[in-house]
Amino acid sequence: MTEGFCYVADEPGYVQEAVASAASLKRQMPNAKVALICPVDVFPRNSVFDHHVALAKEHSGPIVKAQAVEAPFDRVMLIDTDTLVARDLSDTFRILDHFDLAVAHEPTRGWDYPCDAPPAFCELNTGVLLFVNNTQIRGLFGRWIKNYYELREAYGLLNDQPAFRSTIWAANDIRIATLPSEFHCIVGKPVSIAWEARLLHGRGDLVSIEQEINRCLGYRAFVPGWGQLRGYSGRKHLIQQYFRVTTNFLKILLFPKWRADPSATAPVRWWKSGG
Repeated sequence: MTEGFCYVADEPGYVQEAVASAASLKRQMPNAKVALICPVDVFPRNSVFDHHVALAKEHSGPIVKAQAVEAPFDRVMLIDTDTLVARDLSDTFRILDHFDLAVAHEPTRGWDYPCDAPPAFCELNTGVLLFVNNTQIRGLFGRWIKNYYELREAYGLLNDQPAFRSTIWAANDIRIATLPSEFHCIVGKPVSIAWEARLLHGRGDLVSIEQEINRCLGYRAFVPGWGQLRGYSGRKHLIQQYFRVTTNFLKILLFPKWRADPSATAPVRWWKSGG
């Protein structure tokens, strides 16, 4: 049984991001097998990828990641291009001994659209998907693509996650596990975490963000622009945190560009371009 990691990119800018992320992955796991699914004419030469799969041209926008089922592995971890792998992820595949798919949830549901699922059914972030590459999952991803285009046509939704949520809600034959924030740390919004962040997802200086998030372990929150925040654990730590937060406040107040908009650095603004 083969296991491997997969990136899907439909634009040169995303390919460049994938190269950087895959390089960080190889630093942590030199023997890992990594595939890139992208247009043939933008595949990077002398790259860190072990496999290249041609991207189907009939799809565009974020839904192209559903083509991860074309990766040449029995078990696949799909990773978005705007990521940093900071620790070994090899043992994550053990989840698939008991489940068909693993995915992290969003802190809250971010889109308002008709769906059979109740509000209590969380939205799922498709930036990291761990799955068994079998007939069931291929059928699931096919329905995901179909629902995506239906929601885009009916409600103008360009993000792939509403379609994924509605698809998962109807997937009674799929065993789904939840990834904790340590294995999919979304840094573009406040996130709570306890142990080391192994994979960071977002744009910006991910190396510095990883150092800040993992500076101290234990129950804590990371808030973009403010850094790591911890609960009260004595006067000494309270004073240290006060000065750290104050310093960050002054940076934001005096140097507005210090806190850049992560979306501004995206290679393609698909959410404004129509897909």
